[in-house]
Amino acid sequence: MTSALTSLTPITQPKSASETIAEQLRQVIASGTIGAGEKLPSENELARTFEVSRPVVREALRGLTMMGIVESRKGGGCYVTDLTAPRLMEPLSFYLSLRDYSMDEMFRARVLIDSELARGAALAVDQEQVASLKKMVRMGFELTDDPVGFRVMDAQFHALIATAGGNAFLHSVSQSLYGLAVDLRRKASEMPGVLKQSARDHEAIALAIEAGDPDAAGNAMTRHVENIRETTILAQRSERKDQPDAP
Repeated sequence: MTSALTSLTPITQPKSASETIAEQLRQVIASGTIGAGEKLPSENELARTFEVSRPVVREALRGLTMMGIVESRKGGGCYVTDLTAPRLMEPLSFYLSLRDYSMDEMFRARVLIDSELARGAALAVDQEQVASLKKMVRMGFELTDDPVGFRVMDAQFHALIATAGGNAFLHSVSQSLYGLAVDLRRKASEMPGVLKQSARDHEAIALAIEAGDPDAAGNAMTRHVENIRETTILAQRSERKDQPDAP
């Protein structure tokens, strides 16, 4: 384990010591010197290497834990996590949930990301995934009078396309964006005609993916997200209209 510490240097800036330690440990992990699933040096070893106290090291490890990079395990010690994209993207999901983004900003991001995932899915989808997409399309038409059931299916439909798209990073970002403004989209899904349009959009997306046509798949997804944007904005305006004026 000592060899893993050779690239680390003592800390000379007490005010930012824990942040500096965390940054150096991130670099060591990113380089592969300590790989996914491997145990980090003990707090004592790290404290001696960085020439700081154990509480400073503990604070740095706490920060890495919040980022999904390391985790404490039963029996003692800190280990590098599996470093999968969903785990590492969790802090981004939380960050996005705190920001007051405009609808246009959020949906512009969704258009770019979701359309690219649809393009990727058209190039890499397998037959089992195609069958699942077609099944969900059929379910969509059957659920146009059941907003709750449709929303459950819709989440699965978009998640499957993101998986088939073959880009774990974009997949995670897409899921994070999907979770934003969910209350407004819930209200929008209960507006007349919205679910029927979404069912038709899903059919067009699935057919393009099945045909292996990335341009058609990307364009169909863009139209779908734009339709969602329009109805979500209408729901937002309706919600504001229903709210009583502030005293």
